[in-house]
Amino acid sequence: MAYSESLAQQVRAILATELPPHVFEEEVEEKKMFGGLAFMVRGKMTVTVSSERDQDLVMVRIGKEMEKQVLPQNGASVTLMKGRLYYGYIDLDGEAQKELSYWINLALSYNQELAQQDKK
Repeated sequence: MAYSESLAQQVRAILATELPPHVFEEEVEEKKMFGGLAFMVRGKMTVTVSSERDQDLVMVRIGKEMEKQVLPQNGASVTLMKGRLYYGYIDLDGEAQKELSYWINLALSYNQELAQQDKK
């Protein structure tokens, strides 16, 4: 499984900054999946880093409603895996990764929505 450790470290740093300390310490888990490293927050896939053809990739899970609000943006597109579009999941190329904090914050907001739904 190929991924950039420096990109993974950037994601860790953003999560550590944006999440309450107890959530970061107790509810963030890293799992190898999707051909890279997935960051699970509260048991839900939130961000994934991987590499393909010497290109670093990031996928964020922001939900379908937010996707409609933020796309199209340079360097961001609906995730395409094995010929299928995964709405609510966004691939970020190098251009969009310049705004990594923005995208991770969208993913964390969606993650919080999912956590609230689970409590009902």
